[in-house]
Amino acid sequence: MNALMNWMEQHLVPIANRFAQNPILKTMSEGAMSLLAVIMVGSIFSILNGIPWEPYTNFLNSTHLNEFFAFIPAITTELLGLYMAFSVGRAGAKNFGQPESAFMCGILSMACYLVLVPIDSVDGVSSIQTKYLGTQGIFVALIGGILSSSIVTWIIQKKIVIKMPSGVPPMVGENFAALIPGFVIITLFALIKWIFLLTPYGNPIDCIYSIIQTPLQALTSSLPAFLLLILIAQILWFFGVHGSYSVLPILFPLWIGYAGENTANAAAGLPIEHILNAGMWDLACLGGAGATIGLVIWLCFFSKSAQYKDFGRLTFPCGVFGVNEPVIFGLPIMLNPIMFIPFVITPVVIVSLAYFLISIGLITPPVGLIGAGSIPPFLHGLANGSLSFAIYELIAIGISMIIYYPFFKLIDKQALLKEEQGEKNE
Repeated sequence: MNALMNWMEQHLVPIANRFAQNPILKTMSEGAMSLLAVIMVGSIFSILNGIPWEPYTNFLNSTHLNEFFAFIPAITTELLGLYMAFSVGRAGAKNFGQPESAFMCGILSMACYLVLVPIDSVDGVSSIQTKYLGTQGIFVALIGGILSSSIVTWIIQKKIVIKMPSGVPPMVGENFAALIPGFVIITLFALIKWIFLLTPYGNPIDCIYSIIQTPLQALTSSLPAFLLLILIAQILWFFGVHGSYSVLPILFPLWIGYAGENTANAAAGLPIEHILNAGMWDLACLGGAGATIGLVIWLCFFSKSAQYKDFGRLTFPCGVFGVNEPVIFGLPIMLNPIMFIPFVITPVVIVSLAYFLISIGLITPPVGLIGAGSIPPFLHGLANGSLSFAIYELIAIGISMIIYYPFFKLIDKQALLKEEQGEKNE
């Protein structure tokens, strides 16, 4: 283990440091991390409203608490793309050398993002399609925030702005200084939207996911194809693209049929015919995409740095219920070279081992209950009609902890050193 840690410190840490110093990647990372409060609050209320236990859901429905719990995710995690556009634009101003223009860059970045979002018009009433404002739009928000803030800061640095007399209040001067950059960048994004309107996609968000999904549709339901889809989803998540949204629409039509046939077979005492179903995908997502349940356990209970100990305590309840946006964007895992390897490898290892154990008869496969991803491990396996699969989910947590351990130790050690150095400086 020491040899592995030394190798990681010699090879992965320098790469991570170079990533951290790159202004574009730094902007994307800082923009995502600044939304931790929004992500956490939305995730907590999503969990409260999504626990699939009938007595609990009946209580929520009878008291209308389900409506109350739904209010907060609707304006937090379901609008994450919109917030990301602002936060990335704001961070871009700081990293591109114009920190005093951070708020202006954030507002213009958000405006540019909204320009790209489709608008419906029915009976003379226009409305924004909010589905494009959530996690589906994060990748466009990241790219748009980088592009808009870099152009705006370049215009300001070249002094292509309206200058007001010295006696004008600073707030008025700043507003006029934003006119030319704002006009240029919003016009540019409107032109981009107009170009997409001339294509079958209609908007850049649908274009990105259509381009990703089209080649994936050729894959079958074999184990190599299933693992490849998992791998692709993880890589997309790493780069800020909603990997689950890209892959699951391809699999859901298959899973719906699988669930009915598997349930009928289980009721008749027959073997489960379709093994690679929704239950196996949920297994790959223990704790959320990347099977991060092991990571949040380490963070919550074994961190030595105050930063990750507090972060782990916040994210552990979310991880138990399969919500890990706080980990992906708050740790972050996104664009973090140190976390790339375990994030991609862990779900592949867990699913591959499960498939092997099922194939030799040691584990009864799940029936593939759709929409059960938020059920905690073990209970999830029982809900899918298999005690042996439920037990394996506990084993899978241990596997996740083993794979994530050296990477957790590395980031925790770095954070602890920074905290100790900060104490010395004080």
